[in-house]
Amino acid sequence: MKKLTLALALILGLGVAINAAQDTGKKAEKTEKETAATTYVKVPSMKYHKDLESHRIAMAKFVSQHTVSVEIDYDREDVGGGTPSLPIPGMGGPDLSDPFFRYDIGPFSGLVVGPNHILISDRCLGDFAEDGPSDAVQAITVTLPNGERWPARVVGRHQQIDLALLELDCVINETCPTLTVFKFPAKRIELKHGEGVIVVGRGQNPLGTLVNDGVVSALERENGLAFQLDARIGNSTLGAPVVNLTGQLVGMVTLHNHQTFGQASGVSYAAYIDEVKEAYEAMKDGKFISRPPAPFMGVGAQKKWPDKPGLEIGNVVQGSGAEKAGIRTGDVILQVEGKDMNELEDLLKVISEAKVGDTLKVKILRGEKESEVEVTLGPRP
Repeated sequence: MKKLTLALALILGLGVAINAAQDTGKKAEKTEKETAATTYVKVPSMKYHKDLESHRIAMAKFVSQHTVSVEIDYDREDVGGGTPSLPIPGMGGPDLSDPFFRYDIGPFSGLVVGPNHILISDRCLGDFAEDGPSDAVQAITVTLPNGERWPARVVGRHQQIDLALLELDCVINETCPTLTVFKFPAKRIELKHGEGVIVVGRGQNPLGTLVNDGVVSALERENGLAFQLDARIGNSTLGAPVVNLTGQLVGMVTLHNHQTFGQASGVSYAAYIDEVKEAYEAMKDGKFISRPPAPFMGVGAQKKWPDKPGLEIGNVVQGSGAEKAGIRTGDVILQVEGKDMNELEDLLKVISEAKVGDTLKVKILRGEKESEVEVTLGPRP
């Protein structure tokens, strides 16, 4: 009898265990289904991350074979006259003694494009001069990755795209075999919004490499000459090459306005590589091309409402066309030339497509009253 009772207990216990295991399995299956239903993106494996990291390191090493460090010695007593000052519409002049806004604190980056030719950002050279840099520039020195330092001279300037051409008295890739001459692609490399890019330049240590990740955040800047990238850009990476994640050189960091972006602000512009090539060909022939006078309205503005057009005026530049037209701080620009102003870029685009001396019809809102004024564009200070 005891044996029978024990056998029945074992059978019942096994049944309970089986049922419990089945219930546990069903719960686990249900949890897996719920998890699958709420997973939006498949998480990559650690191996994928390591592969991407290795690829980035290899790419930075390859691109650094085309880059050098450039030092520009300024007359420190003439910082105000020697440091470039290129404001954008609505931005007042900065305090040039503030390192956040200064260009005369190198070293900078340069791209090797010929046997003895190096491209840099023209903004490093100060006020435009048709026979070289501004009078405030005392000397230019290029440091190669092997530590050799060579004096450089300016043989061309192209302010429309913010480039300058330097010439050295040496054959660069013979003097420093780790450096190679960059070969321009046949055409522009097409980019997409959100595409990853890497900026590779020379840092404070001229023998080291400075690498910054970023993404393409706008495709049309400076009338299509440049694109916008979100990456940490400071003086050291001004003039640095920009590559996409497949290793193609897509641009150079130029047109970086410290009065807008400042040092390492996280946003900058890069000239498209086909524009860089065209500028190089012109400068190689000894040309000095100044920036044409840019149209200037004289307002600083930001989006007023999230769901309808309107840019609220934050400041009006004294003596500008906007001030002369009676526009005031606090006014809201609704339209310019009949076009709705949804974003600041809309205003900048209309201004950039006009010329100095053109008159634009601007619809503004002051309080609850709408009115239209005519603003004559002057030259950008």
